[in-house]
Amino acid sequence: MKDGFGGDMKTQSGGGGGSQRRGGERRRKLHRVQHGQCSYTFILPEVEGCQVTSGGPVQYGSTNVVQRDAPPAAGEVTSTQKLHHLETAMENNTLWLQKLENYIQESIKTGMVQIQAHAVQNHTTTMLEIGANLLTQTAEQTRKLNIVEAKVMNQTSRIEIQLLENSLSTNKLEKELLMQTSEISKLRDKNSHLESKVQVLESRQQTELEGIKEEKEKLQDLVGKQMAAIAALERQLRAASNNNSVLQRQQQQLMKSIHTLVSLVSSGKGVVIKEQKFRDCAEAFKAGHNGSGVYHIYISNMTDPIKVFCDMETSGGGWTVFQRRINGSLDFQKSWKEYKLGFGDPRGEHWLGNEIVHQMTSQNQYSLRVELRDWEGHTAYSQYDKFQLAGERQHYRLSLMGYSGTTGQQSSLAPHGTSFSTRDSDNDNCLCKCALMLTGGWWFDACGLSNLNGMYYTLGHNIRKLNGIKWHHFRGPSYSLSSTTMMIRPVDF
Repeated sequence: MKDGFGGDMKTQSGGGGGSQRRGGERRRKLHRVQHGQCSYTFILPEVEGCQVTSGGPVQYGSTNVVQRDAPPAAGEVTSTQKLHHLETAMENNTLWLQKLENYIQESIKTGMVQIQAHAVQNHTTTMLEIGANLLTQTAEQTRKLNIVEAKVMNQTSRIEIQLLENSLSTNKLEKELLMQTSEISKLRDKNSHLESKVQVLESRQQTELEGIKEEKEKLQDLVGKQMAAIAALERQLRAASNNNSVLQRQQQQLMKSIHTLVSLVSSGKGVVIKEQKFRDCAEAFKAGHNGSGVYHIYISNMTDPIKVFCDMETSGGGWTVFQRRINGSLDFQKSWKEYKLGFGDPRGEHWLGNEIVHQMTSQNQYSLRVELRDWEGHTAYSQYDKFQLAGERQHYRLSLMGYSGTTGQQSSLAPHGTSFSTRDSDNDNCLCKCALMLTGGWWFDACGLSNLNGMYYTLGHNIRKLNGIKWHHFRGPSYSLSSTTMMIRPVDF
């Protein structure tokens, strides 16, 4: 049989016979080691089987001896030689075992290296798979991030475009605001100049009115004296009726005097007629005054007469005008007190006064008519069957009933119960101050659908003006009208 190193291991028997050799072979112990494709078999001797006979050669009855590769020498073998042979065999076995152990260790090392390499390879494969999955996930996340980044960039570009557009519109608004400010300053200069002229005219009219009053008093005194003279002349005529010749001459003279006195009396009566007291333009119209113009009216609880413009032509006449805009010559950006007492000239642009309109509508039931004209020459009107203003404590609250007209199917005037507001007295229903935003004094509900006291814009500048003279259901919320008139008349006219 072969050892693990390619050599042949031979077993020889001692001086005994064939039966002893066969018995020894039966008592041998075979030891085999298998590793891989090679099989290794080795025989170990049993020491107790060795027997020495006295005076004779050593017998190897059942002893197994591992021999060298060369055959033993012929002849009788001594004990020393046998012992030497055994030691040599033991050394060979020991060397063989050491070689076998080294081989096994090397084989185990090689297997361990292969196992470790295989484990490393498996671990590396697993790590590569995990890395590939991570790379795939990273690529997917990167793709999603690129999509989100593209969306963010698009949104950012849109926002930048919107900001640019807002900046451009803001610049336009600032330019328009500067232009409007300059126009307002010009209008204020014109207004101050016109106010100075109006004050001069009012002072002149006041002087002329005082002179007329003095002449009236003188004429009334003269008429009284003339009437007394006429009565005395009549008595004289009756006393001198018997003297015909003298009386005829005196009668002719008296008739001349009477004609003169009658003419003077008639002129004195004309002055009285002009000073007839009317409560409104409707009474003046009924008294025979059918020409449109400025009249004096006397309102209850007011001692002095009030100058008003009477429209004696529109829809049957008899209208008392309390608001008119025709050319923008008057600034309507006034305070609460000015809107209360009134401002402007009744012959032109003016506001009669909230207190006067309150007193008038408290003495009788009135209807309201609003006349409108745009810059293209189109006219329209809104009429309300009943119109009244409450007192100052109620902020001149509006009371309306019964709408009709040609300015639209719905009324653009503030609803029933709306209070009047100015820049220094905010009484609207908005968190903002409508009188400051839309300018002027008006019945603002929540800034509302109308404002006839807004800024006056000329032709070409009257489009897209929210703070202009507007009437929503006629020309829209951002069209500033050319002229407006608000007037009242008794319901039973």
